[in-house]
Amino acid sequence: MAEPMSELRLDPFTRRWVVTGKRHVLPDVHDYGDACPFCPGNERMTPPAIRESRDPTGAWTARVFHDRAPLFRVEGDADRRAEGMFDLMNPIGAHEIVVETPAHGKTLTQLSDSQTANVLELFRDRILDLKKDRRLRYVSVFKHQHPPSPALAGHAHSQVLGSPVLPYILEIELRWSREHFRKHERCLHCDALEQELSQGTRLVDRTEDFVAFCPFGSRWSYELWIVPARHASSFENDMAAPGRTLALAPFLKSCLHRVESISPSVHMVIHTEPNLQAWKPAEDWWKFVPEDYHWHIEIQPDVEGRRMYLGPEGFHFNPIPAEQAAVVLRALDPELEPIPET
Repeated sequence: MAEPMSELRLDPFTRRWVVTGKRHVLPDVHDYGDACPFCPGNERMTPPAIRESRDPTGAWTARVFHDRAPLFRVEGDADRRAEGMFDLMNPIGAHEIVVETPAHGKTLTQLSDSQTANVLELFRDRILDLKKDRRLRYVSVFKHQHPPSPALAGHAHSQVLGSPVLPYILEIELRWSREHFRKHERCLHCDALEQELSQGTRLVDRTEDFVAFCPFGSRWSYELWIVPARHASSFENDMAAPGRTLALAPFLKSCLHRVESISPSVHMVIHTEPNLQAWKPAEDWWKFVPEDYHWHIEIQPDVEGRRMYLGPEGFHFNPIPAEQAAVVLRALDPELEPIPET
């Protein structure tokens, strides 16, 4: 008897979507044992590349391919349906891996500015491409970085998820951004940014283009946000402007280096606007998103004993207030010499 495919189920009590069921391995991948499937020469161990960046010699410098056991799959229809009072649908979408460098054991901070800008361009291009699919309501880009090891966890990579539903946290952010705009006709993030710049107590770094600060309600110790200094709701559209990826690359690297000085285990996620071309219940559902939302990058170190999530109730305990964290992060040297490619 064939195992059932996974499903997206809506928890009616929290309105949170959950993927449940077995993730099936794609047929065009091979077991890799102890070898790292992300290293050059092991391309047969991954699904075929969707996109590759290459240097003048023809060698790849970054690759994008489907996850070998995708959480969301392109094939099929959402087929949203009911089971009594409960809602469920098929987990259609996309689940991709971005290998950021051919060099095993490097982190994003150890790449050159141009290499990091190239990775940002891949993030941008994958979001723009996936948003052409009107079935997908959101595209997430995130990474979980851990200390180097012989396994794939030691090879710098990120993940891209295209989903037919909004992630829970994004839905909350969008809701309160819309509410703030409805009351004040101003962007919530722009107002917060103005206060952070005027107070300076949680400010960590800034350039003409970007600002880094520890958010007032930091959930994690030494949590750091990167926000564009000028209003922009879409990471992918902002990064499409000339020079933007090259402006963000060194700033992102310096922020990551500060956080890596606290812990080598780092979580990073890009929050951008939803797919405005996707199906929505009403024409004005996301009418003001370009005005009320502000894209940003959230960086969170995994500090042993201090990354505390108090169970299913959803409370976070952070023993280090944002103001104290900012003092420490400001004092850390953000400069890091890139390691030459081998």
